[in-house]
Amino acid sequence: MRLNDIPLAEDSFRRALSLNPRDADVAHNYGWLLCQQARYSDALRFFAQAAANPTYSGKAKTLMTQGVCQVRAGQRVEAEQSLMQSYELDAGNPVTGYNLASLLYERGELTRAQFYIRRLNNSDLANAETLWLGIKTERKLNNREAVQQLGDQLKKRFVQSSQAASYEKGAFNE
Repeated sequence: MRLNDIPLAEDSFRRALSLNPRDADVAHNYGWLLCQQARYSDALRFFAQAAANPTYSGKAKTLMTQGVCQVRAGQRVEAEQSLMQSYELDAGNPVTGYNLASLLYERGELTRAQFYIRRLNNSDLANAETLWLGIKTERKLNNREAVQQLGDQLKKRFVQSSQAASYEKGAFNE
C-alpha cells in the first residue's frame, strides 16, 4: 500500500482477511485503501467490520478514519456521528478534534466548532491548520481578542505557513 501498488495491496488485504476474517487491523487498513480510491461503500463496510470486533483496541482510530472517509464521500451527517463516537472514545486525538470542528464550522455550528478547535489549539498539538480554523471560527463569532491571540501565535510559530500569509492578507474566506 505504501509503495502505491494498489492491485498487490488489495490482493494482500483480501488474502489476509481470508486467513483471519476477524483481523480488525487488516479490515481498517483495507477500508482506508478503498476510501483513497473513492470506493466509499466498500470502504465503509470494512470500517464497520473492524469497529464491530469486540476485542479490537483501535475502534477510536477506525471511527475517526471512517468519519474522514464519510466526509470525502459527502456523507456529512454520518461523518459527524462517526467522529463524535471516536471523540467519545479518545478525546485527545487531534485528527478527530480537527475534523469534527471543521465539519461543524462548515455547517455553521460555530459554538460547537469553537469548543473542539479551542481544546486542540490549547494543547501542544496545535499547528498552522488548527490555528487557522480557530481564527476563522472566532472571527465569525466576533471574538476579536481570540482572533488576535491566535493570529499572533500563528505568525510566531508558523511564520512561513500559507495560513500565516492568509492571515496577514486578511483572506479569511479563501
